[in-house]
Amino acid sequence: MRAAEHFMPDTAEIAVKPKLSAKDEVRALLDRLPDSATLEDIAYHLDVVIKVLEAEASDPSNDIPHQEFVKYFEDKWRTR
Repeated sequence: MRAAEHFMPDTAEIAVKPKLSAKDEVRALLDRLPDSATLEDIAYHLDVVIKVLEAEASDPSNDIPHQEFVKYFEDKWRTR
């Protein structure tokens, strides 16, 4: 298990927070991490924040419907 996994914020905190500037996002991240966090921990969690923000901003019309996704992989697995 990665050391960084011990510092994962509650996903509910991420979902309800108001839109922040990039600098405020980093400040909030640093406030959530313990003082013992390493640069690797900070980089990992910053990457998580970026991925969450990108997912929130993505266009849902580009998503593959769940049933299509499941069918694709079921068909692929059956051919093995």
